Amino acid sequence: MTSRPARVVGAMVLALAIGGIVLAVRQPELSRRTSDFTIGYGVGTMIRTGQAGDVYDQARLGTVLQHLTPGEPIDPRLPFNQPLAAGLVFVPLSLLPIDVAFRVWQLAGAGILLLAFFLLQSAVRLPGRAPWLGWLALLASAPAWATLTEGQLTPLLVLGAASLVVAGAHDRVALAGIGGALLAIKPQYLPAYLLVLVAQRRWAAALAALAGGGAILLSPLAAGGPQGLAAMARSAFAGDQLVALRLMEGWVGPLASVLPGSVASRVGLALFALTTAGLAAVAWRRPSGSSATACLFGFMAILGSPHSLPHDLVLLAVPAWLCVSVFVEGLLPSPLYGLAMVDLAVLIDLRGTPVSLGPIVLTAALVVYGLQFRRRSKQRAQPLPAAA
Repeated sequence: MTSRPARVVGAMVLALAIGGIVLAVRQPELSRRTSDFTIGYGVGTMIRTGQAGDVYDQARLGTVLQHLTPGEPIDPRLPFNQPLAAGLVFVPLSLLPIDVAFRVWQLAGAGILLLAFFLLQSAVRLPGRAPWLGWLALLASAPAWATLTEGQLTPLLVLGAASLVVAGAHDRVALAGIGGALLAIKPQYLPAYLLVLVAQRRWAAALAALAGGGAILLSPLAAGGPQGLAAMARSAFAGDQLVALRLMEGWVGPLASVLPGSVASRVGLALFALTTAGLAAVAWRRPSGSSATACLFGFMAILGSPHSLPHDLVLLAVPAWLCVSVFVEGLLPSPLYGLAMVDLAVLIDLRGTPVSLGPIVLTAALVVYGLQFRRRSKQRAQPLPAAA
C-alpha cells in the first residue's frame, strides 16, 4: 500500500509536470519565434534549399532569421554553433510552417525523453512503472521546461547518453555508434560517456561511439572543407560572447562571476580538460562496470562542461536513473532530495542570479552522496561477526 508521503510527493510531481506542459503549450508567440528553435529551423531551411555551405556565415544566417520572424526582436547575431549534421534534424521540420514545426518538435522531444527512459530500463532495471514515473519527474523539472520552450535538441543528447549506458551494459556496438553520434551534437558531453565504456573495458563499443561521434563532428567539412570546421569553432566561441558565462551550470558559471570574461573562458576550457583527464585516469586505473561509476561520470560531464545552460541539465536524467538503481541496492540514500535541491537551484537561476547556484548545489550533493556511498560500501564489505 502506498504511504501518504509517497502519495503527496507523487501528486506534487504530477502537478509540476502538468504545469510544465501548460507552460509549453501556452507559450506566447513572441517567445516561440525568438527561441533557439528558430535558429535550427533557419539552418534546416538553408540546408533544404542548397545553402548548407552558408550555415556558419553569420550575415547569411542572420538574414534568414530576420526573414523567418519579420518584425520580431530576434538577435541576428545568434550563431549556429553545432555540427552541420545536427541541422539535418530540422530539414523535414522546415517543410512545415514554423509555428507548427515548433509544436511538432516539442511533442517529438517529449517522446524522445520517454524513449530514453525505456531504453535505460532495458539495461538498469528499476521496479514498477519507473520509465513513466521518471518521465513525469523530468517533465516536472525546470531544465525540461527550458528545453521544451526553447525547442532544443537536448532530448537527442539524453537518448544518446542512455544509448551509451545500455551499450556498455550489453556490449552493443551498433547502439554505441548511435549514442556517440547523438551526443556529438554537443560534443563537450561525449568524452565522459566514452570513458564509461573505457571503465567497463567495452573496447569495441568505445571505438564505435568514437567513430559515430567523429562522423558528426566532421560533418562541417561538407560546409566548405576545413574552413567549415573552423567556421563551426568560430561560431561556438561567438555564442559564448553572446551568453554570459556566469549563467553556465558547470563550475565555470560561479567562477565567471568573479573573473573577467576572457579569463573565465580559458578557465572553463582548462576545467573541461582537467575533468576529462581525471575521469580518464579513474577509468583506466579502476575498471568498473558499476552503476555508481557511470552515475558519477554523468554528473561530472555537466559540472566540467565549459558550456552548459539550464536546458542542458535534462542530461542529468541519465545519471539520476543510475543513482536510483544504486539507492535500490542500499548503497545511497534517496537521490530525490539532492535532485530536488538542484532543480530548485536551477529554477532560481532561471529567474536571474548574480552567481549560478545549480553547479554549487550539485557539487555539494555529490560530496554528501559520495561520502554516504563510501561509508555504506565499507560497511557492506566488512565481514559479519562470527556467531558465539
